[in-house]
Amino acid sequence: SRFKQFATLPKMQPVKRAKRDATASTELHRRKLRECLADGSFLHPTKEGTFNFCDLAEALAMCCGLALLQPTRKEHAEKLAKEIGISRRHIVFILCDGMGVELLQQHLAPERFLRAGERSTQLRAVFPATTPAALTTLATGVFPGQHGLPGWELRDQKACEFPKEGIHNHIQLTILDSVVRDMRSGKPACDLGFSKQEIYLQEPWVARGQSNRKMKFVNAYNGTDFTEWYQDKYREDIMTIQETAYETLGKPEGSQQAIQYFNNGIDCILRSIDEAEKTDWKSFIYMYTSHPDKHMHELGISHHEVTNVLCGISDGLERLWQRLKMLDVALLVTADHGHVTVEPDDMVVLPQRLLDCLEYANVGVHGKGRHAFFHCRSGRQEEFQQAWDVEPSLSSFILLPIDVAVEEGLFGPDAPLPPARARMGDFLGLSTTAKTLVSPKEASRFGKSETSPGLKQGAHGSLTPAEMRIPWCLWVPGA
Repeated sequence: SRFKQFATLPKMQPVKRAKRDATASTELHRRKLRECLADGSFLHPTKEGTFNFCDLAEALAMCCGLALLQPTRKEHAEKLAKEIGISRRHIVFILCDGMGVELLQQHLAPERFLRAGERSTQLRAVFPATTPAALTTLATGVFPGQHGLPGWELRDQKACEFPKEGIHNHIQLTILDSVVRDMRSGKPACDLGFSKQEIYLQEPWVARGQSNRKMKFVNAYNGTDFTEWYQDKYREDIMTIQETAYETLGKPEGSQQAIQYFNNGIDCILRSIDEAEKTDWKSFIYMYTSHPDKHMHELGISHHEVTNVLCGISDGLERLWQRLKMLDVALLVTADHGHVTVEPDDMVVLPQRLLDCLEYANVGVHGKGRHAFFHCRSGRQEEFQQAWDVEPSLSSFILLPIDVAVEEGLFGPDAPLPPARARMGDFLGLSTTAKTLVSPKEASRFGKSETSPGLKQGAHGSLTPAEMRIPWCLWVPGA
């Protein structure tokens, strides 16, 4: 009879109700995502018949004779490669970090060289619209779900732990540093047992064989783990320029330095073309600049120093093309993502009841908080969803289980590889406005208080048009 008493108690009923609530919450947020995509307030990385940054990466590989065996979207890549010119003698590719389409329209007059070079073809950034995700896509020709590096400070673990052993703690993996690093301990990932194959889930396309082009890589970050990985056997074919000091950002000195170093990069390109012409080589020259992104993270997108930087970049490109236009060369300029301004009032800190459900909240004012990855404590996923749905400060965000984000194709057409999936956690938090999730430490540094009006910042990473639309600026002889 005692067992019959226990059998009649509705112990499992709250759990069943929570599961139903979780399902309803998931479908509600999925519907919100689709509504945002339908009304244009979000842009999907691959749908609506547009070209994607991954298509561009595959096209460049084709132009260098190193096409992927199984391109994700072969027809799209072939069309871009044809527009560039697969047989073109020289291809110069310049990536200006953060230089989205809306930024060009805001800061440059239509007759400016850079604006005038925009083609009707438009590109979409990969998602998340961040530099690590984009640069790894550029290096591999695959989407973030396949290369496994969809952002900054990604949570990972080398292997299974056992009782009384602490050799395989969680790390916060970041690739864009002097070395691939665990940002939690500050130690290089290799010192914690991670091999290159475990960090980068795909090889760079330059490693596929011997290119039919001589390659040059121009940037301020040559010699880091990441650049040496993607340059592979061409890591000696580099030309290094200087980088703008952080303390100069917002001052005339900052934009002047950025323009000066960009023009130094232009000079490196011209010397490389001259060398290739003298030695009768076809060439591929890739230049990366961290501007205007670096300025905007500190100043927002509307600051006059951002205008100065963009005008300087446009003038530098015009000078380059005046020297190149008589040759058989294609000059291609684009970006990895766009930007939005996050005002102090737009910075949102997760309430404690949500933090209590989490092991790791991958949020941040400079972008992570616009596509937050949440790793829940075991068994508290439904509780996290329910607490999210009743929190007024989170009404501008969409919360998707990662598997739903995968079903919607946000990380690419194919399902993420298992090691990549593990780095994404349980949920994805997407900002639909300028609202951005920040850590308590960042809120105290940048947010509004009784003694400070706060500091606006630039950010990116969500699916809004300002973040997802990137330019396709192409100059070829006779165009």
